[in-house]
Amino acid sequence: MVTDEKDFELLGDASKMTGYSRPPESRLTPVTRILGICTAVVVCGVGVDVAYHQHVMGFYVTAASVVIFFMEITWVVSLFIQVCIRNDDSLCWGCWSGVLAITGGWRRAIFYLPLSCILAWKPHRLWLSFVAAALLAVLSLLHILSSALSRRGSQLSGGADCVGESLLNTRPESYDRFEDVLKVTEVLDDGVPGSTNRMVESDGEM
Repeated sequence: MVTDEKDFELLGDASKMTGYSRPPESRLTPVTRILGICTAVVVCGVGVDVAYHQHVMGFYVTAASVVIFFMEITWVVSLFIQVCIRNDDSLCWGCWSGVLAITGGWRRAIFYLPLSCILAWKPHRLWLSFVAAALLAVLSLLHILSSALSRRGSQLSGGADCVGESLLNTRPESYDRFEDVLKVTEVLDDGVPGSTNRMVESDGEM
């Protein structure tokens, strides 16, 4: 009976044998997503606390936390759209692609860094405001680093397309190639006379 430890060792050896190595941006993606959601929750807590003490800034910070949460779950929305609408040429997917182009990657740092400076500049005697500012700064750096690594990886792979925010990467050209292979095999089968009869005879002898 093979233990779990041996199974993990076999998996590690298989990865070494195949020579496959995960790109660095794929390792940063789960960390960035988890940190993004935690940052949105902390910023929302800061906004609610500041608004509770009758500061107008609290309402803006709370609204900013909603925007942060939305930008950090765009990959979930992309997955939902791809599952429901399996057509890349649809109007809905075109509009959502525009949203991703505006809010994706390093562009989020343009919104996160100023908000981080504002929270650190006016904490309103709230220590959690400094935590939110630090989380926003780290999250901005992670998004910039992930964008730089993914761009470098796409250049090294010869301009191959990256999945980006989506988890499902539909490639219709692969299905077209598979259909072309089937057509070629059908033509070859039709061109060889008596191939089917020979196969039947061989099965009968067995």
